[in-house]
Amino acid sequence: MKKILKNNDIVLTGEYLGVVEEYLPDKNSTFIKDGAIFATKTGLVNLDIEKRKIEIKTHQEEDRKTVKVGDTVIGSILFIRKYSVGLNFYTINKKVHFNSYFFGNVHVSQISNKYVEQIEDAFQVTDIIRAKVVEEKENEYDLTTSGKNLGVIHADCSICGTALEKIAFNKLRCSTCGNIESRKLAHDYGEINEHLRY
Repeated sequence: MKKILKNNDIVLTGEYLGVVEEYLPDKNSTFIKDGAIFATKTGLVNLDIEKRKIEIKTHQEEDRKTVKVGDTVIGSILFIRKYSVGLNFYTINKKVHFNSYFFGNVHVSQISNKYVEQIEDAFQVTDIIRAKVVEEKENEYDLTTSGKNLGVIHADCSICGTALEKIAFNKLRCSTCGNIESRKLAHDYGEINEHLRY
């Protein structure tokens, strides 16, 4: 007699999970043979009773140290080119990566939903930005900051180095010297509440 699976049961690679009449298998964590569903990896069973779906979850996805398209990253701008900015990123999906070697580019067309004439109106060197990975190219990644939750999350005054305060949509002011600067701001600029993990 086969055991009845419950949520968070531990299963091993190759273990029988059920039949296709019972569940819709997950292509990333199960395989079908003669109408039976088997696990393709070791992990915890995740059953969606309403949708009749079954999949295997692992801690590898949460703890992975590689970057995939769709990931959200945070990094600091290293340089500005004519049509793009380059940055190192140090967090991937809220997971901190020390001594990160990940490098990304934001092309001028990917900065905002609105037209950006000069990159300097959106970003400055040393700005810390939140971006999304849109494409992988060998050892670097194409990123976008087009979106409400993406863009600059911290910026310093280009004159005196004081942290800038948000005064209006995409406008910042230095409390020390009064300098006003433009940026492509994330909606939560100045009130960042990232729960980062190591």
